[in-house]
Amino acid sequence: MGLGIGLGYVIKSILALGVIIFAANYSLKYLNTFMTKKGKAIRIIERTAINKSSSICIVEIAGTYYVMSFTDTRNEILRELTESEKEAVIKTQTEAEGERNTPLFSEAKSEPFLKQLQSRYQSLYEKRK
Repeated sequence: MGLGIGLGYVIKSILALGVIIFAANYSLKYLNTFMTKKGKAIRIIERTAINKSSSICIVEIAGTYYVMSFTDTRNEILRELTESEKEAVIKTQTEAEGERNTPLFSEAKSEPFLKQLQSRYQSLYEKRK
């Protein structure tokens, strides 16, 4: 008889724990919608890694495109893109999106502008070391 009462408490405890875990999971998902902003003012267009702790990105901030350097210790704007460079970035971005929507993936087209920037800033980074 003592075994039946103890087993009842264990089952009730397991069910209560399951309800608490479910409620916590649901409430965290609900609160996460308020914590993450879905703003469109800042977007990372493309990111290229220089080494394991630094990268170069093309970032759109309020309609203006910048080339930025991201490292563990600091982030800085290297330069603002001109209108022609901005149009080239938008063109390659739309081409890449078009390639992703095709059923068969073709080889990615070379991006000389970004590769040139990558090699240029990678050499500058190595000179600083």
